Amino acid sequence: MERTLTPREFAFENISVLRRAWHGVRDGEVESLHQARVATRRVRSALEVLNGSPDEIQLCRSLGRLFGRVRELDVAEELVTDYSTRVPGAAAALGIVRREIDERRDRVRRRLVKRLDTIKLRPLARFSGRRPLLALKFWTDWRENLIGAVSARTQALRQALDEAPSVYMPNRLHRVRIALKKLRYTLEIAQAAGTSIDERLMRDARKMQDLLGRMRDVHTTRALVQRLQMSGGRMSDERHVLDAVMTSECASLHSTYLSKRERLHAICDYAASLTVSRPAARAGRVVLRALPAVGIAALPVVMRRLTTSAAAEPNTA
Repeated sequence: MERTLTPREFAFENISVLRRAWHGVRDGEVESLHQARVATRRVRSALEVLNGSPDEIQLCRSLGRLFGRVRELDVAEELVTDYSTRVPGAAAALGIVRREIDERRDRVRRRLVKRLDTIKLRPLARFSGRRPLLALKFWTDWRENLIGAVSARTQALRQALDEAPSVYMPNRLHRVRIALKKLRYTLEIAQAAGTSIDERLMRDARKMQDLLGRMRDVHTTRALVQRLQMSGGRMSDERHVLDAVMTSECASLHSTYLSKRERLHAICDYAASLTVSRPAARAGRVVLRALPAVGIAALPVVMRRLTTSAAAEPNTA
């Protein structure tokens, strides 16, 4: 049987990932930073399901912002490397862009290290040391909160999609990406807890997130290129070439997004179906798989709640 994790255990695992990556982040390791950023987002999603304290959630939010500033420049560096092979005619302009990115990244990394030196993971340590939830809270808190979180994230993604028309509007597309990311992390928590999630839709979510991410990265790097002062006829010409290539890529990526946008609506429909009431028997199977988290003593309490809810809930399976 595949191992299941309550949202609390899901948070524990990702706190451990964050701790393991901590020294690598301070040393400027790109992969450690990426792992820490993803782990922080997952912990925050789990804390929101568990009604974590404001200190815990604020710590995750602060860490996410710190990691994000450096990560954006790491990705910009990777984009410049990519364009160096694709647009050799803009080598000189790309050299200036790379120098600017490196200088900014060094400044941001120094600020990150100084900030990390003042940050303590005590709120998350307190969360780790908290006593396990009681049997009744096991049922009412995280399961019902998880359903509510999936529903709220689904509605947020639908709204972001409605507000992003077919016209290329980078900020609104960025909001779609953020909403998709939050829904995906919440679905990961549900999947870890024993809910059966369609892997094809999760794969589509990852691919669409990557597509929107690439579009955002190209857009922000292009904005950096446009702000740089490049004097001289040749340098100016190279910048125009580079700008044209980036503009063309953004248009191509946006066209691909529009052709696959219905996949996001399908993901919303699927996620919404997960929040519809299910028969007690199916809910009982999820509870039984997660029982190690609360102990076998919880079984009578939970089954009484299931029996009561079965009489009240319609069978929508």
